[in-house]
Amino acid sequence: MELSESIKEFKTKLNLLKIMNKLGKAAAFNEELDNDLEENRRGEDLENNPYSNSSSDFIKSLSAVKGSQKIEVPIIELTNVWKIYQMGEIEFAALKGINLEIYEGEFLIVLGPSGSGKSTLMNLLGCLDLPSKGTVCLNSKNISELNESELAKIRGQMIGFIFQSFNLIPTLNTYENVLLPLEFQEEDAQKTRKKVAYLLDIVGLSDKKQNLPSQLSGGQRQRVAIARSLAVNPPIILADEPTGNLDSKTGNYILDFLNDLHEREGKTIIIVTHDLDIVKYATRVVYIKDGEIEKMEKRTKIESEGLK
Repeated sequence: MELSESIKEFKTKLNLLKIMNKLGKAAAFNEELDNDLEENRRGEDLENNPYSNSSSDFIKSLSAVKGSQKIEVPIIELTNVWKIYQMGEIEFAALKGINLEIYEGEFLIVLGPSGSGKSTLMNLLGCLDLPSKGTVCLNSKNISELNESELAKIRGQMIGFIFQSFNLIPTLNTYENVLLPLEFQEEDAQKTRKKVAYLLDIVGLSDKKQNLPSQLSGGQRQRVAIARSLAVNPPIILADEPTGNLDSKTGNYILDFLNDLHEREGKTIIIVTHDLDIVKYATRVVYIKDGEIEKMEKRTKIESEGLK
């Protein structure tokens, strides 16, 4: 499938954010990762950042988040949320009365075993699904009151998705997969080319831009997915088991990358996982079991660093 055809298939007219602060050292992967990083990086301080001259009131607000997480209004809020599935004559409640507030600048881990409801919760946090009962608010907007176009717009502006299975389009190469979300902005083609080149440099895949997903390793595919999630510079990065299909070394580099985005860029990072080892990166952990929040544990950065 040609890129233009893919865009037509997936495109909903959006007015996405047009800013990305310089990521700097966020891509400090080790050269051992697929033995291709170091030769593709142009240095810690990348020049000619195509995002550096852009501006956005929402992204500007993140500068305050870096110094403090004491924000009164949550960026995502779930109030008495239920998700009920009809299975023949039987109703099954995957989520039962969830109350959860997530604030700008958090590194939140949603932790639970298989069947706990964490994937259902992830879909609601990412506004990919609507609750059966209760309210889900994204940036103070009740998503159940938005039409599909409005929901696609706010979701596209605010959330970058990273999936366990990567979810790259198999017929598009690395460059085209990263380009796809930028095409929604309908901005100058030269600008989008610069942005894609910048993002591929950030994740160390400049020499893989013509490769199809099938020609990349698991770690490389996940880095393409990360570059794609950053394309429109959303304030929230939502990751579903981002290391589930990776070896431990590559997984650690991916987590360090996300942690660097949190620390340096003020991104709100939400990871849904069953992996206890990932807890060390969190500022807060939400434990879910049998469709309910079992407990919440707030962590300080000192504790997180001490567990590394």
